[in-house]
Amino acid sequence: MFRWSPNGGYMPLIVRAWIWPRPRQAWYQFRLRWGGRLAPAKDLNLMLDAGGWRTFMVAIWLISSAKRADLRPRIERDMLAGRPCGYGWTYSFCTPLACLGTEADALILAAYLDHALTLPVEPEGYKTQRQGEALATLLYLDEQLGTTHAQRFLGEDGPWERWPGSADDDLSAGVDQIRTEVIFAAGGNPGTRKRLKQEHRQLQEEHRAAKSKPV
Repeated sequence: MFRWSPNGGYMPLIVRAWIWPRPRQAWYQFRLRWGGRLAPAKDLNLMLDAGGWRTFMVAIWLISSAKRADLRPRIERDMLAGRPCGYGWTYSFCTPLACLGTEADALILAAYLDHALTLPVEPEGYKTQRQGEALATLLYLDEQLGTTHAQRFLGEDGPWERWPGSADDDLSAGVDQIRTEVIFAAGGNPGTRKRLKQEHRQLQEEHRAAKSKPV
């Protein structure tokens, strides 16, 4: 992780790199892609095997940013063996599959969902399954590829509706999140800094309006 990730660490990937000023962010993204392209597959596999969410997260972003298609068999093996995310939060194999963006990646997600949507809902905490994120990623890939792989999971009384945890996931928001992650991995502007500034200004205006109201 310290050899291949920018700055030798993982912290920027959690929050800071998403809200840095654009020139600094773009330089970081370039270095992330550069590290992902140079890292040997054996090193990336070691990072995935190492244990701990930090190394897993960095490996995911190196694979995603460099579009490491040579790691696709490893991702498929882990997803179909029941380890699609590893450490909860947003550190999942869905991001690299979205970044690779081919029919093969859509088929991996569909095969995962065939099994995962028959599983019970996991308790809160570090979940090992990512049904909602996988379906949102499949919807995103359908948009990009002009395919309809996700449709057989949707619809009235479909596998998604029957799965007990479906009500807890907003697929539309999930598609937007995956799209943002793909943009970031490709070196584009994810818009996070601008969105947070707008939200901050809105909160300030609401606060001023509340203070100005007569008691």
